[in-house]
Amino acid sequence: MEIPYQERPKTPERPKSEAEARVMDEVAELDIGLQLEKHPKIRERLAEIGTHFEDSVDMAKIIRTVFGELAKKLELKGEDRERMMRAAVLHDIGKSGPPGKKGPFHEAVQTLFVPPATPFRTHVDGRPKSIEEFMTEQGMSDREKLKADLAAAGIDADKESIIDFWRRHAGWSYEILKGESGTDVDADLIKVVATHHLFENQNPATLDFHNAPKETQALLEQTEMIAAVDKYQAFRARGGMDHETTIVQLHKISDARPPDIPQTLRDKFKSVIDILDRNKDALEQYFERK
Repeated sequence: MEIPYQERPKTPERPKSEAEARVMDEVAELDIGLQLEKHPKIRERLAEIGTHFEDSVDMAKIIRTVFGELAKKLELKGEDRERMMRAAVLHDIGKSGPPGKKGPFHEAVQTLFVPPATPFRTHVDGRPKSIEEFMTEQGMSDREKLKADLAAAGIDADKESIIDFWRRHAGWSYEILKGESGTDVDADLIKVVATHHLFENQNPATLDFHNAPKETQALLEQTEMIAAVDKYQAFRARGGMDHETTIVQLHKISDARPPDIPQTLRDKFKSVIDILDRNKDALEQYFERK
């Protein structure tokens, strides 16, 4: 009797490092449907961004904490809670560098995304500081090699500002995740992830926010939620600001946004700020250890 051939299911790749195993454990604990056993590249990249991953996990927890109010303001459904938490976990994956074969450039990128060892202001006398200035102020002994590795990828460390360099991660996140899409990392989720710096002129998913159809408008509003929570978490954890100062800074950011931003999106951003403000006591738990 001939036994018909049946292809054996692929065995999920096991974590290659302790850092990857930790990433899998923390994501599993969130219980948000992100199947990292099926996404070894995503798992590897998340492990490479170090403390940025920990910040992203805290962002996901913040979203879970205030989701009830967010759902009412942004007209979200119950199942969107896990989707938005997945977006939070993935939003900084581009800080591992662009997709493709890794080499000296990726190492340079990851070095420059390590949080500053000393307090650093991105601007001086009204102009943004360059990558070179950042490396010098941080006392990086290998900055000549870093500059050479950046130059090989077409980035001039003397001319490009460090803030523009850091913002490149949004586009890299988009390109990385496009190659890893699935039911848990769908096309709309990837757009939300990639567009969290939309109003800093980072729009790799090319979303049209002027004449957006209803579906795109919903994505833009979700992006505003990720952007507000991202900035809140960063100011609290990395900037060392207390809750009240952070809320003031978020309102300043909202007021300073370009005039062509539709009022509806401005209002959604402010709504998220107000929700965060009302939940001060519930959110303190995520900053006690910072």
